[in-house]
Amino acid sequence: MAALNDGRDDRIRTMDDRPLALVTGVVNPGPVDTGWMTEDLREEMARQTPLGRLGTPRDTAHLVDFLCSPEGQWINGQLLMSNGGLA
Repeated sequence: MAALNDGRDDRIRTMDDRPLALVTGVVNPGPVDTGWMTEDLREEMARQTPLGRLGTPRDTAHLVDFLCSPEGQWINGQLLMSNGGLA
């Protein structure tokens, strides 16, 4: 699992000739409240999401946990946006 935040979808690769059956995915979290935002910025970003809130580190962790679980094994080579519907 790789974290990628520069918007370059071309880094997602599949390999036809590999010795291990690996799955890969990229999680691109949207605005996540980790304490670095000012209150004004936090409120402005929250207003831009349909849910009216910012993401939390736990939101991102739940997605990564799912991708690493048996239930997520069929998801491969995808860029997953985790942004609460932010357009």
